Amino acid sequence: MSARTIIEYMKRQDELHEQLIEAGKDKRQAILDNDVERLTAVMTKENRLLKQVAETEALRQGAADDFLREKGIRSQLQLTVTEMTRLVFNPDEKTELQDVQEQLMDRLMELKELNAINRELIEQSLAFIDYSLNLLVSRPEDDLLYQHPKHQNPAGKGRSMFDTRA
Repeated sequence: MSARTIIEYMKRQDELHEQLIEAGKDKRQAILDNDVERLTAVMTKENRLLKQVAETEALRQGAADDFLREKGIRSQLQLTVTEMTRLVFNPDEKTELQDVQEQLMDRLMELKELNAINRELIEQSLAFIDYSLNLLVSRPEDDLLYQHPKHQNPAGKGRSMFDTRA
């Protein structure tokens, strides 16, 4: 087995990650538009793509194990793609393997940055929702008037009707 199979699986992973990036951009827009239905649809699509990525990774790992066995390496260690390129002697395959590895790494970094932005947007949205709920359910007269600590009701202070024990 040549490195060709590994390269093909890595190209497939790159395509899937490109689709994940597009889904991440759609998710960001759905968050900004406050479109819950579209957000749910995008997250379903992302889950499907993540399953495909995991399946492709398992196939790539199997192909890498076969490649290593063919080269006479019987280690249980998982070699990195960089380490495997040292075992590829065909210059065209070696160059292509390095190129697809670099492109996949770039794509993964872009996806990581996009996910960080989306996570931040979701956290901000949740903080705003929490703030809005607190404005709606808190009693403003408790906050505006001074009460001596001995005269305050300690059991009910600071709890809203949603934050009480049953």
